[in-house]
Amino acid sequence: MIGDRLPETTMFKLITTVRGGAVNAPAASAQYASADEAREAAKALMHEHQRVVRVMIVEEPSRFVEWMDRS
Repeated sequence: MIGDRLPETTMFKLITTVRGGAVNAPAASAQYASADEAREAAKALMHEHQRVVRVMIVEEPSRFVEWMDRS
């Protein structure tokens, strides 16, 4: 029917800043259903890969949410 659209679901993704190269991690290319899930994935990513120095969380399609820095 015209005008009947499914509500768009909000998805979040991670964009990494890496020191000295790239990191091939599934968490960096995954999509997350909530900002909290994305935050947890960012923490784990920085813990597992020492070269990841910063992670940006964005809401799809391209709205900035927050930066997470290695502390």
